[in-house]
Amino acid sequence: MNRGWVEDVERLHQEGLIDGDDQNTLIRHVEDQRRSLQEELALIVPEYKERITRDGQSSADEWLAAKARELGERDGDKTRRVVDSLSTVENQSS
Repeated sequence: MNRGWVEDVERLHQEGLIDGDDQNTLIRHVEDQRRSLQEELALIVPEYKERITRDGQSSADEWLAAKARELGERDGDKTRRVVDSLSTVENQSS
């Protein structure tokens, strides 16, 4: 995990901008996202190589770009839900 990012989250907690639960939620979310991405890449790389052989480079690149968009949108949605669930965000919207 990116140590600089963790330090930023710790600083937010120290400054009272987020509570301990929110701090843990954010750190856990980033770690889960990192692990999920590694698992996805372990599946994507072999399929990409197979698609190059079977369908050609251009087609494989198009598939890879679509897959990257899909992963980015999915991860963005998950992150948005996590951030929206933080007590600080919920309290501001009340």
